[in-house]
Amino acid sequence: MTVIYGAAGADGRRLAWPLLERAAALSWGWGALPPVERSPRGKPFFPGLDRHWFSLSHSGGLALCALSDAPVGADVELVRPRRAGLPAYVLSAAELAAFDGSWEEFYRLWTLKESWCKREDTPLFPPRAVPVPPPCPHRSYAGEGWRAAVCCHGAPPEDIVWLDWGI
Repeated sequence: MTVIYGAAGADGRRLAWPLLERAAALSWGWGALPPVERSPRGKPFFPGLDRHWFSLSHSGGLALCALSDAPVGADVELVRPRRAGLPAYVLSAAELAAFDGSWEEFYRLWTLKESWCKREDTPLFPPRAVPVPPPCPHRSYAGEGWRAAVCCHGAPPEDIVWLDWGI
């Protein structure tokens, strides 16, 4: 089962690890996080805890933390204009042909690509080679000025659980 927690504040990077700690306490009853290691590609994980997977993401003042009993990937991005050629660089020919030209849609596709790569612990480059939709259970999420996605095993959660605390 996968659950996604989110938090908003001034600095999503500063929120990410405290969000993981809070999410692990809520979902798994942990009082403190066990040691964290990184894969050769940099993906953080809990060594020796094969039923406790997580994925962190942050953008602007937002942080996301996905917890699962199997490999999981999550991504959040603030929607903001970028250079005009970015969609042609990131999207495959088929994706580009179906693309509506909006930055909201671009970030929906981008977060799906990035969440799949995080789940698989595989490089995001070249981005146009990363499949959308990803070949795994996935879901996109949207809010005012942001887009997010999760790739997991089993049914993805319907919603993000937003936590509010003073960090």
